[in-house]
Amino acid sequence: MLTTEQQAHFATFGFIVLRQAFSPAEMETISHAFEDVLTADRQGRAFEGVKRQAVLGFIEKRPLLTHLVEDDRIYEPLEQLLGPGFVWIGSDGNLYVGDTNWHPDGSNLGYRRIKVAFYLDPVTKESGCLRVIPASHQPPLHEELKPLLERRADLTAAPFAVLPRDLPCFPLESQPGDVVFFDQNLWHAAFGGRTGRRMFTLNFGAKPTDASHIDYLQRVYQSNLKHVEQMQYTQNSRVYEDAFLYSDRPRIQSMVGKLVELGFK
Repeated sequence: MLTTEQQAHFATFGFIVLRQAFSPAEMETISHAFEDVLTADRQGRAFEGVKRQAVLGFIEKRPLLTHLVEDDRIYEPLEQLLGPGFVWIGSDGNLYVGDTNWHPDGSNLGYRRIKVAFYLDPVTKESGCLRVIPASHQPPLHEELKPLLERRADLTAAPFAVLPRDLPCFPLESQPGDVVFFDQNLWHAAFGGRTGRRMFTLNFGAKPTDASHIDYLQRVYQSNLKHVEQMQYTQNSRVYEDAFLYSDRPRIQSMVGKLVELGFK
């Protein structure tokens, strides 16, 4: 459970880090499952380090990983931050290559979404940790940073008179076992990480209460479906696994019920 002060930190700054929420033994087991999923995706090929490997529907592929979404250390903070009835959006497992320039995960300020990130290797400001711009998940700062998107692919562009890696920010340095929660409207980036750095995320949205929220979920689903159909290695025509969508676990049922109702698969 988050304290009142931690909840205030998230509301004000858009992120919170739970230090050593998972033990070294748990992280070793999680890391083995991570490697298993990404190795299976490559179908016997080596990771060449030229292009990021991203596997959508990541945690849904192994029961050990699936249970993370109902773990008290994940579920209870999410219920505090998003409210009851929050929904599942999806997950991804990644081997990263190169820098990730500044961006939010969409700019829908009217619908609350949270990303939960696990880093499987130590990361610092200079070695690829998540950098965030505090309070950029809300106006007016969120909109004032949009010039960064106009040349996102250009790491030498300087719309604010400094290079992207020198933009004022807060580095969320972490060790395996730490869990990062951040608002998906928060501007974030990563610079200087080694090729093949490992990270996976879980993504959630507040209970949808109007048509715009449903429209958002449908657009994200269609985008994810297109991605899994064009993945670098394994192509697929499904975003989710039946075992996950039709789980008999109450917490999972509560967060996927809307997806099933909408016909997502």
